Amino acid sequence: MPDFGYRLSLIEHDIWSEMDLQGQGTPLDPLKAVLFTHTESEECNEDCPEVLRKLQVFKVYGWEYESNFLKDLSGNSSLVIAFVGNFSRNPPKDCQLKAAQALILESVKRKKLQPEYKLFVLANNAEALQRELMHWPRYTSPRRMK
Repeated sequence: MPDFGYRLSLIEHDIWSEMDLQGQGTPLDPLKAVLFTHTESEECNEDCPEVLRKLQVFKVYGWEYESNFLKDLSGNSSLVIAFVGNFSRNPPKDCQLKAAQALILESVKRKKLQPEYKLFVLANNAEALQRELMHWPRYTSPRRMK
């Protein structure tokens, strides 16, 4: 696996959310796809935990349990990465893209994501995000959210 030159610091779920995940669903097998989207909100810099608390739009189950994210597109068995911000005109910052690449690499290393995964951009109004990620390995196609 390539090294993207970015050190990944994972912030455990209990640091930014009070939701207890223990026994919250069906355990996952290694994931088959990576779905990228964006929050269509303000971006965050130093205040990311506060921005995430304000959003409260995603229930994060990590690598352990299926989510209810877009059941009709197999989102419940995919790694979903949401960039915080609106990326219709400008792509995510380089550090955000490198962090996403490092997360994918870490997911494969931990055997939480199959090495033959497929990558999708799954967002409305995310043209700049789409233009950036269509050049990534394993990119498959854009998908529209319902």
